[in-house]
Amino acid sequence: MRGSRSTMLLASALLLAACTTGDDVVNDVPSATPQAPASPSVEAPVTTLASGEALPAGCDRGTPHATQTVAFVADGRAWTLDPEGARLTCLFKVRDPGPFAWGPQGDRVLLGDLAVRGLEPEAPTFPAAAEASPVAFDWGHPIGLAVVFAARGGATLDKRSMDDGRIEPLGALPDGRYLDVAYHPSGLALAFVIDRHGEQSIWLSTNEGEEPVRLVFSKGGTRFTSIAFTPAGERLVWTAQHAGGYSQIHTMALDRRTGFTDGWRGDGQEASNLSIAPRGRSTAIDVGTGCGDRTATIVLGPRVGRPALPDVSEPSTAIGWLDRSTLLVGVGGCGELLDLVAVDVAGNETPLVFGAQVAATRTVTTSAPDSVPAPPVEAEEEPPPGGVG
Repeated sequence: MRGSRSTMLLASALLLAACTTGDDVVNDVPSATPQAPASPSVEAPVTTLASGEALPAGCDRGTPHATQTVAFVADGRAWTLDPEGARLTCLFKVRDPGPFAWGPQGDRVLLGDLAVRGLEPEAPTFPAAAEASPVAFDWGHPIGLAVVFAARGGATLDKRSMDDGRIEPLGALPDGRYLDVAYHPSGLALAFVIDRHGEQSIWLSTNEGEEPVRLVFSKGGTRFTSIAFTPAGERLVWTAQHAGGYSQIHTMALDRRTGFTDGWRGDGQEASNLSIAPRGRSTAIDVGTGCGDRTATIVLGPRVGRPALPDVSEPSTAIGWLDRSTLLVGVGGCGELLDLVAVDVAGNETPLVFGAQVAATRTVTTSAPDSVPAPPVEAEEEPPPGGVG
């Protein structure tokens, strides 16, 4: 989001009201693969706030405020910011942010090679696990007591416990290549996508990988590109790329599991990166074939979706929901720094940061369900629904 777009956003930016700074501290969660030093002949990009101010020098071991739901890495440090751009806190230095994914209580963050950094006294901190970079992962819910991830190129689904940092395989699961995984909001179940001999399917198991059940299978080359549970845990939602050249959002009610409903459809488009707002029904996806042409899209209904930032020509991605109606969007292509904008479902935009290395949302899970809906006993023997291709 450079050039004329940056000029327009800077003209409407908010002034930073308060921040936390101090002396730099050493990051005590080292990366297994430290980054190479930048070439001295190349001037490092400067990250700025929407006001045009550079980030403060130094970094305290700050504790983020509850309102700071925007998180990002820039200048080798992790930061949090509120969606109005008025409160900034520097948290810690970081060499390898990796996925930079925050746990469901916003008190711990997953970094490169499965390192974990806790920000509260009771939150865990663990060093990187060598050769454990996940191809897919999700935090345990509703507290964040574990991370489940697809390791070794997706060959297995493993779990890293936040009790002692140990990593154990979930051995009762079917063989295949694991492509995606999602924790049920109750923390009692897992949904995952498997590729078996070129055919993909969606499964449900316990949180320990036991009692796996196939819910949906593909036909005609259909691919399942992302999965998520609704916040109340009543439904499983996924994006599918159909062999007919269109993508679609599908939803299954977990208390029936005998069929699914069709939602948004994109003809001639690919959709992935499904994100469902907390405590609401707002949904976002990325439309496009990859990082070079993706467009963050807000889904407004079964047949309606619009670009989150319709005036932006650069690629954009839906980073996540800050609340039930406000989406954090990153603007930037492959390997580029991201400009961060908060946009609500009505289309109102608030520019926040220019030039972040990576960004995430940091929201707190509340009112989590305590069970996983299941069909009546007499329906358990019914076969899974037909393919979606």
